[in-house]
Amino acid sequence: MLKRRFTLGHAGAAVAASALVFGALLVPSASADGGSGGGGACDPTTGVCSASAVASDPGGSGGSSGGGAGGTGGGSATCSYQGTTVACVNSHGFWDGSACYDLLENPQPPAGDPAWGGNSPSGGGMIYWQYCPYQTGVDSGVIYQAYLAAAPPNQPVVDVADAATRAVAQAELQAYKMKIGSAPAAGSTGLVRMPVWLWTSTPWTKLTASADAGGGVTVTATATIGSITWSTGDGHVFTCYNRGTKYSSSYGISQSPNCGFSGYLQPSGPSYTISATANWLVSWNSTIGIDGPGPEAVPRTSVATVTIDQAQTLN
Repeated sequence: MLKRRFTLGHAGAAVAASALVFGALLVPSASADGGSGGGGACDPTTGVCSASAVASDPGGSGGSSGGGAGGTGGGSATCSYQGTTVACVNSHGFWDGSACYDLLENPQPPAGDPAWGGNSPSGGGMIYWQYCPYQTGVDSGVIYQAYLAAAPPNQPVVDVADAATRAVAQAELQAYKMKIGSAPAAGSTGLVRMPVWLWTSTPWTKLTASADAGGGVTVTATATIGSITWSTGDGHVFTCYNRGTKYSSSYGISQSPNCGFSGYLQPSGPSYTISATANWLVSWNSTIGIDGPGPEAVPRTSVATVTIDQAQTLN
């Protein structure tokens, strides 16, 4: 476990920001004489408070969180360390039953940061602030940034991977199959060597979907479309980097300004199948700084048919 020491002032600001993730009810600040102003005594050095000053247990279980202490019920808990009553949660985090308070850092450091100690953010572990007032030696009473492979006891359950899967699935569902527009229109008959216009109903915009990862953490997936690959059914394939222009009779016999082709050279017999594949890129990120490894390509294809015939010669 890699630890990195910070000053109390630096860490205090980060802990306060991190606490917003959990909506934790924190103990009141201790006064100089050790009083909390809430009917219980708090040690301003260790952060340990008597039971009457302990904040509500975020889990509401009323159970013991280590040290053999029994629950008090009613949504609060009593925690202890070697027979001494300690706060189950305070401004340093959540009591883990092993002499430390832990609080998830928000946002998480970027991949490659020394705090990860060579571990990958996608490996399941996370970076926590740790405050261990009962350790001896140089680490005693100092706030650290620590990599923990598993969430310590009493931490809210946060499953970023599961939320990412759900958010991405929702975003992919929004990347719906397109309705193809064409001139000649789908199901109708066009003529050889006449310009063909192609367009889609797909909005050229970002699609987003979010999922709850627990503990106040949200994962958001974003889908963006970069291009549409068209296959005309006669062997021609090309890519348009826009939705195309919808045909109007005012355009007459002209080619599409941005997505189409000069026309079929042979009758269809009986029809040509036109396909449009939207090339979506889906990525995700979380509110605690854990992001997906990179955009994932998600193609979505729609098809339509057109009939092409020879022009008839009039005598």
